[in-house]
Amino acid sequence: MRFRGAAGLMAGVLAPLALVSVALFSGSPVLAQAVLAQSSQTQSPFSQPASPKQVKTYLHPISKYLLAVPVGAELAERGEAAQVSIRSRRGYIINIQTGDANPDLTLLQMVGKLEAQYLGAGKPWNRKIGSKPTKAAGLKALENLYEGANTRVKVMIVRGMKTDFVIIFFAPAESFRKLVVDFDWFLANFKPNPADLMETAAAPGANRPPALDSALPKRFSRSGYGYTIQYPGTWEVATPSDDTATFSGKKGTDAFQVVVSIQNVRPPAAKTPAEATEKVLADLKASLTREATDFAIIGEKPLTYRNGDLSLAGRQMVVTYTYAGQRYRKWALVLPRPTGTVTHIWSYTAPDVRFKEFRPFADAMLKSWTIQPGDG
Repeated sequence: MRFRGAAGLMAGVLAPLALVSVALFSGSPVLAQAVLAQSSQTQSPFSQPASPKQVKTYLHPISKYLLAVPVGAELAERGEAAQVSIRSRRGYIINIQTGDANPDLTLLQMVGKLEAQYLGAGKPWNRKIGSKPTKAAGLKALENLYEGANTRVKVMIVRGMKTDFVIIFFAPAESFRKLVVDFDWFLANFKPNPADLMETAAAPGANRPPALDSALPKRFSRSGYGYTIQYPGTWEVATPSDDTATFSGKKGTDAFQVVVSIQNVRPPAAKTPAEATEKVLADLKASLTREATDFAIIGEKPLTYRNGDLSLAGRQMVVTYTYAGQRYRKWALVLPRPTGTVTHIWSYTAPDVRFKEFRPFADAMLKSWTIQPGDG
């Protein structure tokens, strides 16, 4: 198994009512106050649409985005950049920080800068719970969830055509699930400047990886491996052992942390191809459980590989896990050789937040994978 560029998770404590200055945008910090106040209310007033007369709207004086202020909450502006903080009597705070859009800095890199300041030992957030790509008001976004001392924090990194947004929601951990409904309502009513929404029409393919055939694909074929496969022309191949080949992007590229690997395994106790498949799958799960944390199986089902007259019955699964502080997603196929007990493990592994982005590469490689007949 190969993992690259993973940043470690560390433990930290968020002091009650501590002020955190998020300075992702130079010269324009946001005051992010951790809210530990408790509320006696049991139902969110935003679970149903509020009356238009109850909802206050706010137009940002610089970025010109429009907010709907939750009922019972107060909004304040801070600093020359008019960074916004919304505090609710129900016990949460929403902070909105803006800066000029920086296409040279990916959303994932923005998250990395944020985590370098606030995630770790002696810092406000002691654990990262999850991360996923999403949309906010039609704009590309990255959603991240963290835990501090008695506090849970949701961070939305949002990119518009003209503006980058960092929207942070703080709530007590014990009432987070109830209060995050209010935050979902807030996001549903968030309206960026129309100039920010031009991104979709102006650059429909922006920030997407190039197609596999944008560079002439290379072909991997070596005696004794039992298969051939094509891989992107800009990627590199390595053979760390006589039974394993790995394919990934070059160092310094977004694809450097993305790995497609094929490993040949012969389980000693297996007597048939079916037994070998089950044994290898079980060993793969056990290995991930030992070497990673928060291992979870998203899905598992039978798989049939066909190539002309060749038909092989195997298994496939999608799993997530955390290794060295980074959340990964792996798609693994376990297929026996046509005869004997040697079994192929084909896998595509990527940081969870980039799994969908680079999935087309994995799909194209899998389509080109040709298992050669013969004994194993």
